[in-house]
Amino acid sequence: RSSADTETAITEDAEVAEAVSTSADAQSNDVQVASDAEAVRSSADTETASAEDAEVAEAVSTSADAQSNDIQVPLVEDSPEAAAEAMGNEALAELEEVAPGLEISVNAAGEMEGMEEMLAAEGSLPAFGGAADDVREMEMTVEDGVATTPDPTSLKLNAEGDLEAFLSALVANGATIIAVLILFSILRTRFPLTYSHNVITGVAPFKPKDTFFGWVEASLNLTVQQANESIGLDNAMLLEYTHLSMKILAYTGIPMFVIMGPMNYFFGGHAAGLDTLSYLSFGNVQESSWLYWIHALCIWGVVLVVVNQVYKAQRQFLELRYEWLITMPEIRANTIMVEGIPDDIQSDERLKAFFADMFPGSKVKSAYLAKDTDELCALIEAHRREKDKLLTAQYEWEKAGRTTASRPMMRATILGTSVDALDYHAQHITDLEAQIKKRRKQLKQDALQVEGVNCDKGFVTFFSRQDAEIALRLDFTADAHEFICSIPPAPEDILWADLKQDPTAEQARYALGYGLVIALYFSYMPMVIGITNVAKVIHMGPLQPVWQGVAPTAGLQFMVAMLPTFLMLIFTSCFTIFAEAWAQRKLQTWYFWFQVVFVLMATAVGQDANTFTKTLLDKPIAIFGVLADTMPYATHFYMNWVVLQCTTHSLNLLRAANLFKFHAFSQLFEVEEARKRSEPEDQDYYGLGSRSARWSITLIVCIVFGTLCPPINMLGLMSFAVCRLVYGYLFVFAETRKSGLGGAFWVEKLRQLFIGCIIYVILMTGVLAKRAANLGPACIAGPSLAYVVYCMLRFDTALKWEKLPYKDLMSKGLSAKKRRPATAEYVQPELLD
Repeated sequence: RSSADTETAITEDAEVAEAVSTSADAQSNDVQVASDAEAVRSSADTETASAEDAEVAEAVSTSADAQSNDIQVPLVEDSPEAAAEAMGNEALAELEEVAPGLEISVNAAGEMEGMEEMLAAEGSLPAFGGAADDVREMEMTVEDGVATTPDPTSLKLNAEGDLEAFLSALVANGATIIAVLILFSILRTRFPLTYSHNVITGVAPFKPKDTFFGWVEASLNLTVQQANESIGLDNAMLLEYTHLSMKILAYTGIPMFVIMGPMNYFFGGHAAGLDTLSYLSFGNVQESSWLYWIHALCIWGVVLVVVNQVYKAQRQFLELRYEWLITMPEIRANTIMVEGIPDDIQSDERLKAFFADMFPGSKVKSAYLAKDTDELCALIEAHRREKDKLLTAQYEWEKAGRTTASRPMMRATILGTSVDALDYHAQHITDLEAQIKKRRKQLKQDALQVEGVNCDKGFVTFFSRQDAEIALRLDFTADAHEFICSIPPAPEDILWADLKQDPTAEQARYALGYGLVIALYFSYMPMVIGITNVAKVIHMGPLQPVWQGVAPTAGLQFMVAMLPTFLMLIFTSCFTIFAEAWAQRKLQTWYFWFQVVFVLMATAVGQDANTFTKTLLDKPIAIFGVLADTMPYATHFYMNWVVLQCTTHSLNLLRAANLFKFHAFSQLFEVEEARKRSEPEDQDYYGLGSRSARWSITLIVCIVFGTLCPPINMLGLMSFAVCRLVYGYLFVFAETRKSGLGGAFWVEKLRQLFIGCIIYVILMTGVLAKRAANLGPACIAGPSLAYVVYCMLRFDTALKWEKLPYKDLMSKGLSAKKRRPATAEYVQPELLD
């Protein structure tokens, strides 16, 4: 094993020189490495090389224990024997590139002989970074030719040189945020209709100062109660979630960063090697270190802090929730939504009569069934388009000087003669109004008959709230699919088209919807990987150091941004949702779980979501090993990801899409009309559900990786501070008010924190079990999983929030409370004269 380049040979091969030996034992499958150690040490740097490599050389021995070989290899669909041998040979080729000089062979069963001893020397390699990562990226257990651990992801794992890339990205993102804040301060004064409309209309609780950064003070001085009164409870609780997140990260992250970080650095054994970004992290702690006992206690500390803060925040929320319920508009408080109305009761009068029998004594005020108004809606839509065309023509005439000669002309048909556009559109509007009036009158007459235009869903309004609340708790027939009563959405938020859907086709639509969601699940990661790989090959020249910090998250960021749109298309096309706010609530849940799998556990899922899912279904207990084998090596990736969130939030402050639409519509309509058409922002990505899911996953990423990588807690704290600043202004002073569900999004975010804690405990218990000298630390940390599950199950029963307690409902002072004004009623707007 002599080499012309002696120095290279020493650094790469001296670690195996001491293990060179021969064996005559033919029955053992051990792979012996033979070499002349003295020949390798013929360099002038012999003493240095020997000192550095003696530990590894001593550890290299022979073994044939095939069951402990952990090599990640691609799946091969073939016979078990052929698959095992093919996977073993492919992994061997990759391993030889990483560790040349290790003579490792593959037997007929695909078993790599000699790997156990090489991996046993990991204590001398960086723990979660550097050269060891090249070996760990291939770790996969192979049993009977079947891979039981997912394929590795191509997302960038911890490596040497990450510190420089991270600092470059941090500086670039910081500069971008500062530039955006300055630009926003300029735009706010130039386009008040886009950035300060709530101040102009008096919706905002107070007027910000007219100074350059006056909006900053206004945002920071805003209280949750003020936000609740101005924009509704759901958006107000989004701001409160930033407070909760900062508290959790401060209580857990600051001790991690200032205490455990230095301990990892000074007492961890310097396992990170040249991976300087991991010096404060788990990656700097060698296996069997005594620090793992302390980390086991830290896991309990994190769990206790999160659970305590969640329960404390929920108790504070209940006061706001009950206030929201008490002050609910009377028409909504006294109304119930009814589904599954039998055919013989499908008319307004019969539905009212049915509930009047259930509640004798003139307690039912009115009943209304959704009606098939598709033809009427088509006429109304045509009428709206004609009005738009007329407004556009009038605006063009105004700009032309409003003279007789400048009246706009148009062709009614392609080959027709030119006609006056104003007269043509005005006449069409008159004709359509007559048709609409006629069709509306006919619909009202048809609705008097049973069935016909009447659908199987509707609303029943009572004179008193107490009767409405009692109705929600009753079963009116033995059939569970009849007279299903629920709290109705706000009347102005109802999706009447969903209430008109044919119930016989509902199951087929749901099956199609779930099928599309499953297809999206299995195609998600390949798209992420593809975009990321394209981003990685792009060279940005002088900006390459900055790009290196952005490129690894490019695919993930793109799919995270587009996923809400994909999901909403599926929901609105296939599911019956009834209200915009309910669609956002559904989006929050599904979007969150997609991010758990494809953001939080991206490295564990790898490029093959199918294999990952199959592994967990076949061997659920394998989740401990799967997460511990993959996620600790991606902490640098998530540090960059959290930093990028700060920039994303700051860019949202510019409301670029709204400003562009306002400018475009200003060329066609009056200023106020242009403003109306430019609002609201895209609800797929910027709605309550999407924002809630993204904020939840950001906090959970920081919690899950906070012990492995203490600096990420500080980055998360910074991210939520930017959130509070940006959205404290946007929600209250700029964006239009949205219909909400009275805190339902908040409660779901708290539930999701329990899910995050469960993943955190599973990950950390698995890591401790693999890296500690014994199972003691894992046994200390493991029981915290049971505690989290218990607290999660108790959460909904101990802190009920959906309905008013009965004692409050029956309170004599309930009716004296001031109600919020109603803006609509439970009647299809197209049927209103």
